[in-house]
Amino acid sequence: MKLQQFNSLFRIPAYRLFLVCMLLQGMAISISAPFLAVYFTTRLEVSIATFGLFTAITLMGGVLFSSWIARRSDRPGSRKIILVGAMICNALAFAGYLWIHEFTLLFIYMTVLTALGAPAMPQLFAAAREAVNTVSGVDHALANSTLRSAFSLGFITGPLIGTLLIAYIGYSGIFSSTCLIFLINALLFFFLLKKAPATSAIHLSAGMPVRLHQDARIYVPFLITTLLYTAHWMNNLNASLFIIHHLGGGTREVGWVSSLCAGLEIPIMLALGLLASKYPNRSLMLWGSVIGAAYYVVVLFSTEMWHLLAAQLLLAFFVAVISAIGISYMQDLLPSMPGYASTLYSNASTLGRLFGSLVGGWTAGAWGYRNAYWVCLLLVLFSLGMLVITQQFSNKKRQPVSL
Repeated sequence: MKLQQFNSLFRIPAYRLFLVCMLLQGMAISISAPFLAVYFTTRLEVSIATFGLFTAITLMGGVLFSSWIARRSDRPGSRKIILVGAMICNALAFAGYLWIHEFTLLFIYMTVLTALGAPAMPQLFAAAREAVNTVSGVDHALANSTLRSAFSLGFITGPLIGTLLIAYIGYSGIFSSTCLIFLINALLFFFLLKKAPATSAIHLSAGMPVRLHQDARIYVPFLITTLLYTAHWMNNLNASLFIIHHLGGGTREVGWVSSLCAGLEIPIMLALGLLASKYPNRSLMLWGSVIGAAYYVVVLFSTEMWHLLAAQLLLAFFVAVISAIGISYMQDLLPSMPGYASTLYSNASTLGRLFGSLVGGWTAGAWGYRNAYWVCLLLVLFSLGMLVITQQFSNKKRQPVSL
């Protein structure tokens, strides 16, 4: 039965295309990501605080533009154009590293081009959701989980490729490769992706303002996702320094922890896709939050390196839930608007990364690396409480979203 469920995914139009493009997307993002901080501080000679400001502003630019484009993405014929355009803009953005070597000019250029390329990921998930909706008997949560697993596989292999490129070619190697991968995705979408039928556009009228932010059934899940990602990103920021300063580990142990968690995420995501066909996404989000809280409790009281290594199973489950199930959870709220729903999820995760970086750095500096995990625990527990409270929404008959 499980094999049949996975085989059914390939009845989805262009699903193989989505898998390949999601794998390439993960590689494109991760090839250069681990080396950007070093590049900015050594080649461009800016402080780490300035690099943090650069990251924050480019992230916010992406959130604002993605939100604007999302309101137009569910109209007929828009998705393919947006995807191709966003991939080209991402390629142009990383090309800037090859020929702009003055920080202020690069800052302006990257802020604009990164924002224009930000819709690529949410629109890719939205295109897949539209394709799933055209086939009966296929579980969209399993489709999302499998796509997210492909992204994770690309995200794991990307840094390995980047390490080889920077060793033999230098920074130009990783930036050129990133550009090339984004261009390949743009070409694949341009030639192989067919325009989706106008199934969702009937719910929207040109120029009609969307007031989804006024609906608590949408706003509360958005807040939950943001808080869970904030906790996750605080852990990402502080885990390596916690290992070094509190558990007596080194860079080797940091690598072990990171690789173990990333490796566990993929099979867990696939398993979650199967579970999603039996259990509501909200319930899986709830259990993911419980296990996430358990992870932070273990970290708070860990005294040996093996404690943290064993806890990676808990963290992998937590990350798999918010990554693979989170987007289905949001899409289910707006089944007729996959582009807008996917963008809400993407923006929530982006804001979580931003807040997690800011709050994680401040709390670690003020209270220490271990005590920063109390904030992570409180954020997850607060999210868990909201998930429990919102049970009342799932028990009510869903009304059309006000437009």
